[in-house]
Amino acid sequence: MESRFWEAHAGRAFVGRLATGSDLVEELERFCEERGIHAAWVSVVGAVSQASFAYYEQAEHRYLELSSDAHHEITSFVGNVSIRDGKPFLHAHGAFADRDGASLGGHLLPGCTVFVAEVTIREMSDVELVRHPDEVTGLSLW
Repeated sequence: MESRFWEAHAGRAFVGRLATGSDLVEELERFCEERGIHAAWVSVVGAVSQASFAYYEQAEHRYLELSSDAHHEITSFVGNVSIRDGKPFLHAHGAFADRDGASLGGHLLPGCTVFVAEVTIREMSDVELVRHPDEVTGLSLW
């Protein structure tokens, strides 16, 4: 497979704070659906009272789901929004640190409960990012 790139231009920008107790992934996807955001970069700074994430088993083409009920700082969050099954889909990876600085993380899943989350969403225009099944990886990719 060849590498592929598309030219994207910055569109609307949104900044805000998610409600304490909300689901990080579900709330971001809901916001994007309500605003008609189909392609975007997303970043988050904050903390969660529960983390839900996954590790992709490459040889088996499946996610190993993991979680932690401890309170964690979000030490890294990088993600994008594209279209999957006709709706905005958040693909994000996050790292979390506990009170001792121990880290964990991976592919974010619904179930990350927000303690505080300051969000930046930067829409991409002039690009259509739609996810389709990829036979080689077993993932749904652009």
